[in-house]
Amino acid sequence: MRQKIELNAKGKAELARAFQVTVQNVSQALLFRRNSPQAVRIREAALCKGGRLVEIHEVGRPRTVKVLDRHGEVVKAMQIE
Repeated sequence: MRQKIELNAKGKAELARAFQVTVQNVSQALLFRRNSPQAVRIREAALCKGGRLVEIHEVGRPRTVKVLDRHGEVVKAMQIE
């Protein structure tokens, strides 16, 4: 499970000005790719500004793998989870 905080571009720009960092820095903090004390404060401020905390659950989908012969024709197809 991953988390992120959704916030519009205007909100990200305001946070970047308030914390004197780049918008990219704010985006990285909101995606939980940074975990410094400043990133934690940015996330808290984003939630106060109306940001939404979203949990992302990865769902495994089976995929089909095709085994080809030397001519590029399918010899066998297998399901891999």
